Amino acid sequence: MPVEAKTNRQWDPYGGIINKYAQVKGMYKDYLVFVKSGNFWKVFFGDAIILHYVTGYKIVNNKLGFPLKVLGKVLSQVNRLNINYVLVYALDDIKVYDRSFNTYTFYLDKFRGVYTDELKLKNRVSNMLNKS
Repeated sequence: MPVEAKTNRQWDPYGGIINKYAQVKGMYKDYLVFVKSGNFWKVFFGDAIILHYVTGYKIVNNKLGFPLKVLGKVLSQVNRLNINYVLVYALDDIKVYDRSFNTYTFYLDKFRGVYTDELKLKNRVSNMLNKS
């Protein structure tokens, strides 16, 4: 019977991208952090909530992704709202974009509350439908 090797690495369903995100987010807490992954840009957690309301793109498993070719469109909306952001091409290749007046925290607080309320409502409706 084969013996399974034990490792110290935890399984990462995001394919290592979450580690890049976490490292950069630790340095740039009040910035949207976009991480390039193949042919897509991805954002996570609170950053995903902000972009969901800015772009209308869907959040799945605390992640929002979009094709590389629409980055310009997304960034024009982010720039219009004066939100600082970081583009992560690789851990040693990041580009930081600062605004003189960063509104990241304002939009995070605003949209997080709305998103939480929407999730609660969806769960209530789902529970009601499952009971009938």
